[in-house]
Amino acid sequence: MEAVRSGARNEVLAGDEYGEAGEHSSSPLLRYGPALSAILFLGLALRLMHWWAVRTRPFFAELAMDSQEYDRWARVVASGNWLGSEVFFQAPLYPYTLAVIYRIFGHSYDAVYLLQSVLAVCACFALAEAARSLHSDRGGDRAKLHGLLTAALASLYAPFVFYDVQMAKESAAVSITCFLLFLWIDARRRHCFAVVRWLSIGCLLGLLILLRENALLVLPFVLAGAWAGAKRPVAVAIRGISIVFGIVLILTPVALRNGFVGGSFLPTTFQGGTNFYIGNNPEADGTYRPIVPGKQIPRLERTEPTRIAEEDRGRELTASEVSAYWLGRSLDWMVAEPTAFLRLQLRKVMLFWRWYEWPDAVDYAWVRRQSLVLWLLPVGFGSVVLLACVGFFLRWREQMCRWSGPDLPLSLWTVGWTVSTVIFFVFSRYRIPVVPALLPWAAWSLVRLWEVSVDGRSRRLSPWMAGLLVALALLLPRAMEPGPRQDLVQYNLGVLHRDGGRTALAREAFVAAYAVDSQHFLAAMNLGLLAAKDRRWAEAELWLRRALAIEPRSDDVRANLGALLLATGRIEEAEEELRQVLQANPSHPQARRNLDLLGRGNFR
Repeated sequence: MEAVRSGARNEVLAGDEYGEAGEHSSSPLLRYGPALSAILFLGLALRLMHWWAVRTRPFFAELAMDSQEYDRWARVVASGNWLGSEVFFQAPLYPYTLAVIYRIFGHSYDAVYLLQSVLAVCACFALAEAARSLHSDRGGDRAKLHGLLTAALASLYAPFVFYDVQMAKESAAVSITCFLLFLWIDARRRHCFAVVRWLSIGCLLGLLILLRENALLVLPFVLAGAWAGAKRPVAVAIRGISIVFGIVLILTPVALRNGFVGGSFLPTTFQGGTNFYIGNNPEADGTYRPIVPGKQIPRLERTEPTRIAEEDRGRELTASEVSAYWLGRSLDWMVAEPTAFLRLQLRKVMLFWRWYEWPDAVDYAWVRRQSLVLWLLPVGFGSVVLLACVGFFLRWREQMCRWSGPDLPLSLWTVGWTVSTVIFFVFSRYRIPVVPALLPWAAWSLVRLWEVSVDGRSRRLSPWMAGLLVALALLLPRAMEPGPRQDLVQYNLGVLHRDGGRTALAREAFVAAYAVDSQHFLAAMNLGLLAAKDRRWAEAELWLRRALAIEPRSDDVRANLGALLLATGRIEEAEEELRQVLQANPSHPQARRNLDLLGRGNFR
């Protein structure tokens, strides 16, 4: 087998845009259709079993953070308010899609999870076809095996299953990426202009931008991949125009809507500048850190940056002006501290490629302990990275060390998505659209491992040794996986219990979060508020003062402490605390209300 492939390396197949080496001829050895159907059925069955295991659990039956906001927004839209009244701050496609689902199926989380799972399995099929399209002979045994193994890895990839059963846009982002990569790879194989394919690629990228605004930064990489290999200037022009027109076609209605309701014709949202500042400022560490401590809930993530920008500028700002304000602050820091900026980017690159599934609101490691299916799934990010590195090197060698071969879309998407994410800040859910580009390479390493191990003329690698290497790639990252972030898990559980009126359980969860992290000021503040609700004033003050000692910049902690002091008759202390709150945040509603009551003598 190796001799045949090596001998064919200098031959160019007729009709092959890349001049790729000849593949093995097609044979009935692999029954591609039935095998692929079985893999996809397995992928769907695993997602359904995972859904059944977690459907009544916290974060799935009760939503938190962004999931809760998507649900709230979708219910507002589904009630008939399709236009809205403000410029979009968060990407709108996912909530509007939820609204359509709610209108059809009612307010059902299960309907969302099941539809996302079905779409994800269709995306696994598209990714399998993308892997086959990397070969000039798509019907050959080698191409079939590559497609099947790519589909298998996608079906068994645990983080995909994790996000497919969540009220989160990551599942849709991965599915769109899979279809986009298939069209991109397939379009480059064809000699004709394939205008419809390039236009479709632009439309899919536009949809992805409406899920993840950073996808707009991938456009130069997609254009470079479209132009590479084009032999005539007219082909370059048509491909580029088709892609850009597809994006414009998707984004124009959003820009017109934003201009109509808010006066800013932004094609997506106005959080770009804010997010850029969060990821690039003197206190940034590469992950999410709120601009105002304790204000990391979706509603306040919109209002607080606007309030601060307007207070600093001394006037009301438009949405685009708010974004420009935060972008300008970040750029000023970058110019003043270029070395610190570069160090931060390097740190974010390392965070991006770290094997750990860095959590946001829902901890992947914790959910794995709630679902046997998710716990048993063998493929994680570390495994894919290890296998993809090997597969990339092997493909690069077989393409005679050329960068413009059929794998170019995978390379450009990997680099482009890494750049577009790292330039802001990193969560594991932000990086997940890079995984579809890695899976064909990971599968290729398995294809080559299989070929070498079963080649009777080769004694370099036995089947047992090949199996051991695969097992090592799967198990090593698993062995290094840390446990759940109990401070995050317990705090978010406490919020769910608190909002659900389960006070005792909320207090227990907040205590557990504080026990894990004694610097968790939000847990301490909530314990103070729960104690104050039961009129245990001494305990409440103890917790609030602990929270204030941990985070003295928090206006909410100080405002709650001022309210407690008012309730216990310590007027002068209360007035001092409330005035400090208004110095930091002149529009704080609770502090202003209580200080107004003091001014009218209601507490004296």
